[in-house]
Amino acid sequence: MFARVIYQDDEIRKKFYQKIKEKVEKERQKVVENDNSGFLAKLLRNTEVDKFDRKVAHDNEKGSSGEKEFETQMWLLLKGDSYVLPDYVFQISKDEFIQIDNIVINKRGIFLVEIKTWSGSFVASDKVWKMRQGKDWVPVENPTAQHNRHFKLFNVWLQKNLNELYQKIESVVYPVIVLKQVDWIKSDYSSIPVVSGAMGFIGFILEKPRNQLSAETIELVVEKLRAVKPLDDLNEIKFEEGKTKSGKRFVKVEGSKEDAQKVAENYKSKYKVGEIYPDKFKENSYFFYIEEN
Repeated sequence: MFARVIYQDDEIRKKFYQKIKEKVEKERQKVVENDNSGFLAKLLRNTEVDKFDRKVAHDNEKGSSGEKEFETQMWLLLKGDSYVLPDYVFQISKDEFIQIDNIVINKRGIFLVEIKTWSGSFVASDKVWKMRQGKDWVPVENPTAQHNRHFKLFNVWLQKNLNELYQKIESVVYPVIVLKQVDWIKSDYSSIPVVSGAMGFIGFILEKPRNQLSAETIELVVEKLRAVKPLDDLNEIKFEEGKTKSGKRFVKVEGSKEDAQKVAENYKSKYKVGEIYPDKFKENSYFFYIEEN
């Protein structure tokens, strides 16, 4: 019997991507406002905004064919008591997102897989990765740093959403980097294991003790992952009600003006809402007055 593949709901993914897009647009606007690049940088398309746009384009590039190939291999190679969850997006806090290429869950543990469609020879550490090109070793993107972030934030998500189970499963969450085909690699100084191809990953799984997770625990974890949704914005915004000395009611919001606008929209269902003003006494704070309808 083949492993079970569980996809993230398409509508939920669209909501995640919309939130990520909004976050990136806000970050870009800040770069635009502070970009003092000169004429030469503009001519060479090397302004701070250009650099930001190139980074976003690079981050958006995905080795989807390699990820799909790995998903198919796991479906075929793993037993029927294993689950494969490809390409899941999580929101950890208001502006913090992670996207994990593949999550594999079975009785040996929860495996967070970062897939790179790379081949060749590599030297890997937490600080830098290098690839052999001819006689030279050339620095390349560092997947260890990226996946370490995924691992830490995924644990934060687990702790928030599986609080009653977290202590039982914390020690059996394993991050791993899978390269398509490795001729040679030295990864002693990478805190995250690096393996070559699907069979290297299967070997990594088989190194772990059996029956670390019960069938019941696996089902609970999978159901929580299937149900993952973007956070409710209002739950992530700090705001409080108060009264002036004359008894006038107001709502004070910590954050951006956009945050204050979201809170104000929520209040409009029950109150008359006044204009939004910046707080003169505290940075990154806004307030508006409210009256009963």
